[in-house]
Amino acid sequence: MIIKRVDESVIEQFFKNDYHDRGMLKWGGFFLSDHTSAIKKMKRDKVPERQLPEQSLEKVSQSLKQAWLHKQVVHVQLKLINDGEMVSSMTGKVAGFHDEKIIFADAEDQLHSVMLEKIRNVHWPQAAVDWRNIS
Repeated sequence: MIIKRVDESVIEQFFKNDYHDRGMLKWGGFFLSDHTSAIKKMKRDKVPERQLPEQSLEKVSQSLKQAWLHKQVVHVQLKLINDGEMVSSMTGKVAGFHDEKIIFADAEDQLHSVMLEKIRNVHWPQAAVDWRNIS
């Protein structure tokens, strides 16, 4: 095999005139479904959620009990407000409880515990939640 030495001017001309870098487009094929779902979730999470009226502790407890008994998906809004305007919330199933803590399972079956008195509002999502496509 014969290897020719290439002059630097030929290389410069190639990159200046012939080579067209596609930038980030070339990396699109390397993204996995986990990456794209995480990106979608980040975009969705940035949409501010309106603050719902605060429910009584009794109403919150009754709603959570019904959701737990019937294995229903609920949307829980917390009293905590992030960044001065973003309402903290989560959607999932009530997996259980311990003392004053409620355990939620999200779409990825990750468990989250929340103190009962920190829950502002409990309601059932408007649209049916498809657990296979939630991200």
